[in-house]
Parts: sequence; structure tokens; C-alpha cells
Amino acid sequence: MIEEELINIWQSSSNQERLKFEKSKLMIELQSSLGRLHRWWKYIEQVNVISALITIPIFIAIAYWAPYTSVKIASVLIIVWSIYVGVRMSTIKKIKPSDLEENYLHYLEKTRVYLLAQKRLLETSLNWAILTIYPILILFFVSLWEKPLARYFAVIAFMALVGVGVYEYYLSKRRVKNEIIPRINRIDELIESLEE
Repeated sequence: MIEEELINIWQSSSNQERLKFEKSKLMIELQSSLGRLHRWWKYIEQVNVISALITIPIFIAIAYWAPYTSVKIASVLIIVWSIYVGVRMSTIKKIKPSDLEENYLHYLEKTRVYLLAQKRLLETSLNWAILTIYPILILFFVSLWEKPLARYFAVIAFMALVGVGVYEYYLSKRRVKNEIIPRINRIDELIESLEE
């Protein structure tokens, strides 16, 4: 009975009211979706900060006590690399839109820029984050190559890090394809409908 009344009300409403309802429904869905994405990005930033806080002291100690010059140089480069990755990831925070924008259209446009920056950062992470660490790791392990036990450790550690890099690359690609691009498309649809 109530369902039939709701259908009658819906059918008797004007097209303009239906469009307003559809727009508000899209806005609510988008806000919820963006909230999850913002929480995920904040989690990624926290993971980067924590990993840098763990990595930097360890490699400072290695750089200080390591007997080999190549290990010392590689340790310093790893410290610089971890700081660089942290700074590069945190630059996205500067363009994150606030909910207190002048109007909803302006908020959507800023959110679109924010998502495009995330997309670009994740798509290029292979170049600036993953591939840049491998030459440094080779430099780190080259001095350990003379000792048989250290050689096995070096090979296993390097292969594990290559596996992590490959996993990170495909995880980023999947995140862009399944999470960011659909949200950008939704924002484009909503901007288009608001501009009409």
C-alpha cells in the first residue's frame, strides 16, 4: 500500500523535481564514495610516514657502522629516497578540497583536480618510487657479494623486494582503474548535470 502511494507521488511529481532528487542522490553517493577514498589516501600517507620513521633510523645506523663504503653510500641514498617518497606523497594533501567550499560545483571541480593528481601519482609510481630504489639496493648488496651466506641473503632480499615492487605496481594500477577513474567519471557526470 505504501509502496503504491510512493509510486503515485513519484509519477505525479514534475520532471524538474525528479531531476533535483536524482542530483541530490548522486551527490550523497559521491560524498560517501569520496569519504572512503579520502580515508584510504590518509591511510597510505600514514603507512609512508611510519615506514620512513622505521627506515631512516635503521639506515642511519647501517651508514654509521657498516664497514663497506658502498653500503654506507647506499644507506644514505635509501634515507634520501624514503624522504623523497614521503614528500612526494604528501604533496597531494595540499590540493585536497575542503567541504567548506563556496558552492558545490566549485567543490566538485577541486575534487576532480585532487583525484586526477592522485591518479597521476599512482600511475607514475613505477618510475619515481619503485624503479629508483633498485639501483640503490644493488649498490647496497654489491659489497656483500663476496661472502657466500651474505650472497644468498642478498639474492633472496632483492627478489623479495622485486616481488613487493611488482605487487605495489599492480595494486596501484588496480586502484586507479577500480577506484579513482569511476569517481572521476561520476564527478564529471555530476558537474555536467549541475551546469545544465
